[in-house]
Amino acid sequence: MRPDELRFEELHHGAQFTARHLAPAPGAVPAIPGIDIYGRTVPLNGMVGGDLITYVNFQERFCLETRIREATRAGRGEMVQALRRLEGAGGILVADVAGHGFVDAMRALILHQAFHTGALYEMDLNGEITVRLFEQVNTRFLKSRTLRDPELDRDPYSFITLIYGEIESSGRFHFINAGHPLPLVFSNEFDRFVDISPDRFVSYPPIGLQPGEGQADAVRYEPALGYKKNYTVNELNLMGRGDILLLYTDGLLDPFSEFNRRHLERVVSSMRAAPAREICSGVIGRRLESAGQSDDLSLVVIKRE
Repeated sequence: MRPDELRFEELHHGAQFTARHLAPAPGAVPAIPGIDIYGRTVPLNGMVGGDLITYVNFQERFCLETRIREATRAGRGEMVQALRRLEGAGGILVADVAGHGFVDAMRALILHQAFHTGALYEMDLNGEITVRLFEQVNTRFLKSRTLRDPELDRDPYSFITLIYGEIESSGRFHFINAGHPLPLVFSNEFDRFVDISPDRFVSYPPIGLQPGEGQADAVRYEPALGYKKNYTVNELNLMGRGDILLLYTDGLLDPFSEFNRRHLERVVSSMRAAPAREICSGVIGRRLESAGQSDDLSLVVIKRE
């Protein structure tokens, strides 16, 4: 095998490895009573890209009973309460690295590992995932050559948008947003998307652009774009049976595509009685039929049964 063929084969294997590990493992989707969840990513190049969907199945990933027992013994009532909430909840992270090449997929994979490592620390320290995890991730990527390499990147402001939220069996969804498209809520009763004022939500700059104003090492940075406020949590509620929550990357509602919000609403309406998996596949199928793909595309459908 010639050296160039060997290099190509190694790159191909690397792309396959990355694609395999960016995809959620079987059983990773949280099993929450009364909640149906399914997500899918379609990379622009057909193999890997800069989008990431990952889940936190609290019941499977962590031994909540052991943590509750230890927190009770230590007299940490708030931690016990937080852990008990997670018995009926699941976490979903959707992220979009600027770009859609193999390098961007590697950045998404590193974000995946950083997030889950941070989640483990958070569970041990607090019994839940707090905004501090995202403050730390933002700080780490701010100066990281992993996210931004001046020798390779033409854009000095490479970044990652993300949304992380936790859905509970009650339909309550609380989340943080770092420069990501806001969720869409489809009302089964009214057969349309619910109009929610953006003023109700707080959205922050993408990951890796601005240091947090309360970060201890902020004085060590030279923020060309200033400082960001500390993250806070937003909340939505899926109040009725059949209500549907959509989390997605901007490849779904591309402003240069014919597939706009109204088109998406009609598709969801026509499939609202179906399970989350069918809705997700149907929306993505209609999106790809209606216009050419110009970016990675990800969608998570969360349906209250």
